[in-house]
Amino acid sequence: MFRSLLILAFFATAATSMAARFTIDSAVTYAIAHNPDLAAARFSIEEARARLLGSGRLSNPELESELRPNVRGREFSFGVGFVQHFPLTNRLRLEKALSQAEVATAEAEVMAAEVKLGSALRSVVVKILSLEASRALKEKQIANSRELAATAVKIAASAEGSGLEATQFELEASQLSLDLLTLESERATLTGEARPLLGVPVSDTVEFTGSLPDASLPSTASPNLGARADYLAAQARIDAARQGIALAKVNQWADAGVGLNAEVDRAEDAPDGLQTDGIIGLKFSLPLPFWNKNEGKIQEAQAATARAEKEAEALAANVRAEAMAALGEMKAARRILDETATVLLPKARSLEEKIAAFYQQSQPGILLADVLRSRGNRLAIEQANLDALRAFHLARIRYQAAMGR
Repeated sequence: MFRSLLILAFFATAATSMAARFTIDSAVTYAIAHNPDLAAARFSIEEARARLLGSGRLSNPELESELRPNVRGREFSFGVGFVQHFPLTNRLRLEKALSQAEVATAEAEVMAAEVKLGSALRSVVVKILSLEASRALKEKQIANSRELAATAVKIAASAEGSGLEATQFELEASQLSLDLLTLESERATLTGEARPLLGVPVSDTVEFTGSLPDASLPSTASPNLGARADYLAAQARIDAARQGIALAKVNQWADAGVGLNAEVDRAEDAPDGLQTDGIIGLKFSLPLPFWNKNEGKIQEAQAATARAEKEAEALAANVRAEAMAALGEMKAARRILDETATVLLPKARSLEEKIAAFYQQSQPGILLADVLRSRGNRLAIEQANLDALRAFHLARIRYQAAMGR
């Protein structure tokens, strides 16, 4: 019975807690489909489409009726009328065009939100993968320190060295283990940032697989503003604002009313008595823009258009500056990568191997401090190489976004 309960508890835990594993690309694909903020933003498209559905239509007709009885006799009149208002301008077409521009704006804004989400998530994953590389480096260093500690113990046992050196190596391994805990803390923080971007439930664990690819500089070109979703959204806002100006100008003329009415009039006509007359008439009303010419709405729409145009100009300038800055960062990081990988790391590794070998052979003049110093130099160079690779890929993400890719 107890075993059955344990099995049920295990499967219940497995059902409620799942491991979500992602690469960089699959994480972006999953986030676009499951991010809650993005799902909420997509409803703005539905709202704009609903406004488009109701725009550009005539106002509903009006049915009028009137009864006027004579309170002192049998006379009365009763009338029924039908009134329909028609625009004197192309207001309905402009309303439809404005709603279509708003739909295009909403779609472009959601697309821009998707791109922004993808860039943010890619940056977080790049940081996590770089931490994994740093952790692997620390683990190798810990294993090396413990190996040297064992060698120091053997040397001390043969009365050719001091036991303090073995303790020093063990202390170094413990310090590196503490660095691993720091990396785990940073990884937990970054995973916490990635979880809401992905839209993964709190009950699920999140893991990222893969490694950072080699740094290759992209071809230099001017940013393709037409491929950027945020620039398309800015252009759509300009189009909507211009349609708003045209609509505000025609709205100074209210709709004209055309109606048809029928009236029955029953009155005393001496000496014939009550007589019934029927009347059919036409009615027309034309509002005149004497007091309100919609100047305020027109000026507001013009200001909104000017603001949208300036925002688009500012965005274009910022995009070019962002692309240039990101390309400069990539080039600088690439120079660091080349210098560390081809020059500094080979020298540091060769020097460390020689000093470690001399130390293990108890060569005179080789001290523990020499071993630690050579290893520290090599570790610093390898970490600088990892940091440069991380900086390169973070800059590349910004560059690709700026280029509209």
